[in-house]
Amino acid sequence: MPATPHSRRLHRRTFLAGAGATGLAAVGAAAALHFRSDSSDSADSSDSSGDASSIPTLSAGDLQLVVGDASHPGRVTVTTADARELVHFDGYRFGDSMSTVEPTVDTPDPTTVTVTYAPGDGYDAASVTYRAFGGTVTADWEFALPEGTGEDGVLDDGRIWRTFVDASTPTGIHVPATRWTRDARGGVPYLETVTGHHYVDWPAENSGTEARICGVLTADGSRTRNSTSLQAPAVRGDDGIWRSTVTFRSDADVDAARVLTESGRMLLAGGVLGHIGLPDPLVDVHGPTTFSVLTDGGVHPVTVGLAGTPGTGTDVDVLVRDVDGVEVHRSTHRIDIPADARYGEVIVDVDVPGPRSWYCVDVSCAASFARTTIAVWQEHDFGPANGSIIGLGGFISMPAPGRTQDQGMESAEDEHALWERLGIRHLRNPWLTADESRDLGIRTAVQPGGNPGQFTDPDGQSFDDWMTETLTQVRDSGAEHIELLNEWNANDESKNEELATEYTETWLKPFRAAMDRDGTDADLIGMALAGWDAHFLDVIRDRGGWELLDGIAEHAGRGNYTADYDGGHWNFHGQLRRTRAYLDGNPGPTQLWLTEAYACTQPNNWWNDSPRVAADATMLTLLIAAALGVEGVHWYQLTDGVWHNKYGVAPENPEYHYGLFHVDRSPKLSAVAFAHAAEVLDGADFLGWIESPHPDLRGLRFSRDGRVHWVLWSRQDGYITNATRTDEGFFPFPEPWEDTPGSSGKTLQVGVPSGALCQDVFGREITAENGRTISVGGSPVVVTGDLDDGPGPTDVTGDASIALTGVSVRRDGSSLVIDGTNDTDADLTLRVLGRQVDGEVVEKEVTAPTGRFSETVDLGASMPEDAVGASTSVAVTTWERPQVRILAERSAELTPGAAQPQVWRAEYYRSV
Repeated sequence: MPATPHSRRLHRRTFLAGAGATGLAAVGAAAALHFRSDSSDSADSSDSSGDASSIPTLSAGDLQLVVGDASHPGRVTVTTADARELVHFDGYRFGDSMSTVEPTVDTPDPTTVTVTYAPGDGYDAASVTYRAFGGTVTADWEFALPEGTGEDGVLDDGRIWRTFVDASTPTGIHVPATRWTRDARGGVPYLETVTGHHYVDWPAENSGTEARICGVLTADGSRTRNSTSLQAPAVRGDDGIWRSTVTFRSDADVDAARVLTESGRMLLAGGVLGHIGLPDPLVDVHGPTTFSVLTDGGVHPVTVGLAGTPGTGTDVDVLVRDVDGVEVHRSTHRIDIPADARYGEVIVDVDVPGPRSWYCVDVSCAASFARTTIAVWQEHDFGPANGSIIGLGGFISMPAPGRTQDQGMESAEDEHALWERLGIRHLRNPWLTADESRDLGIRTAVQPGGNPGQFTDPDGQSFDDWMTETLTQVRDSGAEHIELLNEWNANDESKNEELATEYTETWLKPFRAAMDRDGTDADLIGMALAGWDAHFLDVIRDRGGWELLDGIAEHAGRGNYTADYDGGHWNFHGQLRRTRAYLDGNPGPTQLWLTEAYACTQPNNWWNDSPRVAADATMLTLLIAAALGVEGVHWYQLTDGVWHNKYGVAPENPEYHYGLFHVDRSPKLSAVAFAHAAEVLDGADFLGWIESPHPDLRGLRFSRDGRVHWVLWSRQDGYITNATRTDEGFFPFPEPWEDTPGSSGKTLQVGVPSGALCQDVFGREITAENGRTISVGGSPVVVTGDLDDGPGPTDVTGDASIALTGVSVRRDGSSLVIDGTNDTDADLTLRVLGRQVDGEVVEKEVTAPTGRFSETVDLGASMPEDAVGASTSVAVTTWERPQVRILAERSAELTPGAAQPQVWRAEYYRSV
């Protein structure tokens, strides 16, 4: 489609002239645009961030340096041209207890200040030179360290002491300058941080009208800050001197970058500010709405920007592909940067077919490239929260009351609309008032934080005050449950008995007593466990804390395993089965919450998920949680970034890659799969695992409104993702439309009833061959229709990873007779799981010889009860017929030198 030429820029500011000038000149804000709403082109007036982008900016003029008096020796203050103080700079902190000391100030000229520090603990010499020119101040730090220090990381978190004076945002908003890159070894492209920008505003007035002064602090390697300091790591030079440069700017480019940032154009904003590590020119692309989730296909605008040298221009290519790699758009556009600006842009109209899909938008020029994504799915009228397990942990637009979360710039209205599109019905923290929770139909909770030994300081907050504050928050938010503390068992495994004891005696018991005195009717959920940890719960139970709980919470972490794998420790299904077994085997608390569940997409890391694998894992995580009777799942989290760095980019740190949406707020494939899973589970009842005739077909059965869903997938390619890796951590991920390493390309041909609706993991309709047969691979397929004649498909063909077929079971007292055919060339060890017993996973083994066999295994107390009705156990949660699970396993390296073998299983669920 042809592009619609468009250029949006801020005019350079001019200074007021004449003897009466104040030094603060107004700038028109017509170009300012807040994150665009999915429902409106206008800014949201109810935005929790105050819709700052609509506020005009004022010039600070030529910045000035003022040296502190005796009360603040060594302090240098940056002021506007008319002497308004903006920021104080003091010393440098090397570590928790090491800072610069005894400053001596030298001012060689009005625009330069040098501060030299006496030798101190941890350094031999330190100095900083401040230079002011126009709207920029630089602070160049130099350190001489004793031999052998510095390399120990003491300067990795080196910090300057700085304080913003009467700023609107006392700590600044961190949005790094980034660039897209691709590893020379291959894999998916990713954003990397070039430098750290910390934006800050100061309130001002222009002729009685609200205005602001915009500034930005920049330091390479800077990611964190607080009200008094900013991370500014020092780097060792070839001459042995350690250096760190911090820049403060308040000029026209800062204003333009700030408006772009508030419009969701973080990449382009970094290009406007410029840096030696950024390409010139730098291309940027932004989708049609804040989150680029559309309700309908069709023609939608994509904004393509170019930042670089004023008065230049270049051709930019635009390529749009769907999840299968099909091109839906390709075009080239000339973008010119005006002579008085640092960027230009065009609007490109792109036709994205619906009704459900996902699109990757790549833009490129000779010097750089960029990427964003767009998703299309229809709105769904989700049912009430009490019929849903779909929840969220981790948010963007606003900080929870009383928390230290970074402020987001998106409008609360837009985020709430996105929650609705995703089917969110539970929140882990009280990000809403009680009225908002009721109006949005969302159940909220309180998850207070606390650390071991927190209240030992007699001058610190007392436990009683902390407890009162928490219960007040519960009442004000209308929270329905309290998740008391988080992941102590991850601190030090050797101390878990001590920690569990402290938790029970010092926190849980007095907190429950306070709830009872206060009349709080919220449910009390035990501390979320970082991975399954029966011992931690044993201590709570043995010390009398078990009966005080209404439920427990777990974070069932997962590595490079499919979500339905249940071997070893760090896998989702296995941890969840063990948690369910413990809960069922120890009467008392009944609720099981997964308050963090995820599909981490750290790029090109073997332990995590490629974009396509993450989508499959997301759907299966939610479905398996529903199958095992989980009360609610809080997905961690909505967008990439971390709570103290919501727009941060760190490809080397997995914590930055847990979101359903990228850091630019565009949807991952995971988001589309999440929404589809929420629709499948909306008001649905779990019926049981499918009982397939094929050893590699897996599946779950749900019913809703008289219709049955089969969710089917194949494990012909095994359970280990990225299994072709070697020992190195780097593993090149495929693009969504490329073949996954280790994939055989095999599928199963599964017969489905005529007229059944078949959909892939994204909700896209699949056309059955001859109206009766679909292909099923490792990605879940949802089949909906008149499927209640049996416990699963009966017509399944395709290669088997293990030749174990014709498996059937029958009761013989407390024993189970297993019949089948073993067509392998060796005996198979069959593992049989029935009911859990006394909170433990019970697994029996029996050997199946080659050929046709009939073997008996004594299940004892683990034999499923011979009854129809609601039942929850380690092997199955079913509202129809009790089932056992039978499996045989083999493993082998996929490639020579592979760091771990692939695992295949012939697996059957059978009713007994």
